[in-house]
Amino acid sequence: MIERIAIDVSNELIKSAPSNDFDGFVGMRAHMEKIRPLLLLGSNEVRMIGIWGPSGIGKSTIARVLYSQYSHQFQLTVFMENIKRRYPRPYYDEYTTKLQLQNDFMSQIINQKDMKIHHLGVVPDRLKDKRVLVVLDDVDHTVHLDAMAKESWWFGPGSRIIITTQDKRLLKAHRINHIYKVDFPSYSDAVEIFCIYAFGRSLHMMVLGHLLGKLQNLLGNSLWD
Repeated sequence: MIERIAIDVSNELIKSAPSNDFDGFVGMRAHMEKIRPLLLLGSNEVRMIGIWGPSGIGKSTIARVLYSQYSHQFQLTVFMENIKRRYPRPYYDEYTTKLQLQNDFMSQIINQKDMKIHHLGVVPDRLKDKRVLVVLDDVDHTVHLDAMAKESWWFGPGSRIIITTQDKRLLKAHRINHIYKVDFPSYSDAVEIFCIYAFGRSLHMMVLGHLLGKLQNLLGNSLWD
């Protein structure tokens, strides 16, 4: 009887190992299920999606997982990370700032490091017939959006533009109505996150490991040899 329980618990440990897609990201599966309808990947419309929430809540991580999961479905992809930090205010010359942003954006999306652009019409000229996946991470100014994703028609059919930001007003001002709000984690997820960071293991794995240790003491070492 005890041996049967031990085997069942051991099997449960194996089954409880998280899939690689969500490894280490507590609650990520639930985020993916909620945000997938907003992406509407089967549609040929060009869709802009906002991921909104306070600092440190996991917006960029969610965007990275989306990028990792779906980038293979697009002709061109780019993840513009930490935009607020990489292009800090104030912007004394907005045109020059936009030119720099668009230059960096185009260099990354077509993988051409020595690219130099001289006007702000390059994005629609080059991308209007391409299905692209764009992530603009940590946007905090309209200049960022105006430079890299001002209009939906800049991009080819089926393109998806994902913007992470702390400022919902910025999304609304840009007429982005598909917005995913990242809430604070539930109590159970918060406990799970604490266990992973404090002890290096999830609460579930810790409990099952403890049970296995107890059973091993009861049965002796013969079962595990």
